Amino acid sequence: MSSIYRKIHADLYCGLSFFSRLPVQWLYRSDFPFSFGRAIWTWPLVSVLLGSLNAIFFFTASRYFPSSWIIAFLTIGFQLLLTGGLHEDGLADMADGFGGGKDKEHKLFIMRDSRLGTYGVLTLVIILGLQASSLAFLAQYSYKAIPILIITAILSRMSILLPIYISKPARDDGLASTLKNTALPSTIIAALATFILTFSLAPLICAIAYSLLAIIIAIGITSFSYQHIQGYTGDILGAIQVFVATGILVISTIFVALF
Repeated sequence: MSSIYRKIHADLYCGLSFFSRLPVQWLYRSDFPFSFGRAIWTWPLVSVLLGSLNAIFFFTASRYFPSSWIIAFLTIGFQLLLTGGLHEDGLADMADGFGGGKDKEHKLFIMRDSRLGTYGVLTLVIILGLQASSLAFLAQYSYKAIPILIITAILSRMSILLPIYISKPARDDGLASTLKNTALPSTIIAALATFILTFSLAPLICAIAYSLLAIIIAIGITSFSYQHIQGYTGDILGAIQVFVATGILVISTIFVALF
């Protein structure tokens, strides 16, 4: 029992510290190793927490600010504070690498460069602009938007599991390579939790549409990435998260009336 407790403890720390900038150092225990692959079962739980915090902020802001655009940009800013811009950084790196690289090695080199290029800036402007526009529209339905934001957080993070199972790391080092040895029981638990949460928070037709959209985007970017660098990296996983989140927010402007 003690070993199980310590494993859960380590996995929660791993999931929270990876996906967020929340002060979770108190969860860390040096006497028990943590594993990204084993901690996958915590991803839906972490996503619910982050999505709920974002939804609460969005709902509260909608009570105090009359401008839907102010609400939208404040919500995006709060979300970036929660995550440290982890996924957006990956998206920008992917855009710079794929846009400016000549071959696989050059693209991977650019993606590891900490400097932000033109392709990365333009991509972030467009994607965050789409998110802001969608949130500004959803601000009219602030109460209904709560489950949408939680579902967005869950599916967008869980979608990064697809390339791990259908592709391969483009590098032998880096974060992506540590995820190739995922624990199947953890993945099954995470997938079941994602299914239950998504279909309990959204009407059936919306849950199906969100799930299909997440799968299509994840497979599409994974295939696109394979054409460029013969695999995926941590930046690709981050880009998938952002694209899936953006896609769900955009189609939610159509589906919000069903909630």
